[in-house]
Amino acid sequence: MAPTDNGWHLEQSWPGLVADRDGVEYAPAELVKVASALWAKFPELYGSDPNARPTTATRPGQGSQPDVEGQGASLQVFADHLEHVKRWDGGKSFAAALMQGHKELTTVYEQVNEKLRIAFALIDAGAGNYKRADAANGG
Repeated sequence: MAPTDNGWHLEQSWPGLVADRDGVEYAPAELVKVASALWAKFPELYGSDPNARPTTATRPGQGSQPDVEGQGASLQVFADHLEHVKRWDGGKSFAAALMQGHKELTTVYEQVNEKLRIAFALIDAGAGNYKRADAANGG
């Protein structure tokens, strides 16, 4: 992969990137199944269904983004104890590193979940596009 101004792109030799060249065939029904399966699992990571109405609540699973974010309170208590260990200046540094690491982890987790949501939506949209193309071609 090579960097671009706004992220990464696939090398031109990536298999399947050029459908005609690589003999790629699309099965819209299978893409719909894949998208549905991915969306079904997404709430476990995201903590809620990103496509649900705001009143619909999904209980976040263990290890989900909200669960990891929620662990910050427990970490803060631990960090507070570390900072107050007498004659151990390293405790303050360790506590700060612990909280900074948690902040960065939750930020990255949020970014990954957003990228997953976009990828799932693109698969879903692609399935619809291929279904319409098949219908237009008499398939």
